[in-house]
Amino acid sequence: MQPNNLIPVSEFCVYHHIEITFVHSLEQRGLVETITIERSVYVQPEQLARLEKLVRLHQELAIHPDDLDVVTDLLDRVEGLQHQVTQLQNQLVFYKQVDN
Repeated sequence: MQPNNLIPVSEFCVYHHIEITFVHSLEQRGLVETITIERSVYVQPEQLARLEKLVRLHQELAIHPDDLDVVTDLLDRVEGLQHQVTQLQNQLVFYKQVDN
């Protein structure tokens, strides 16, 4: 993979005013994935939205990095439940239309 498709973690950290160790701690907890190429650490564009979400949770809600895995798990569960509710609502609408 070419580094020009990747986002340097150092630039991400400067832009978001966070320490590089924060991203490393997220990686150690399995919350994001980074790639090291020639001693430089990068994040894939697909990981960017998740990484930014974790930074916002940490900065805006003062959630400790150790607790971010619990919070993201709960948010993922809520998102899954919201998806289920939407599917069930769509099925309900379909069956109401069939009855009419």
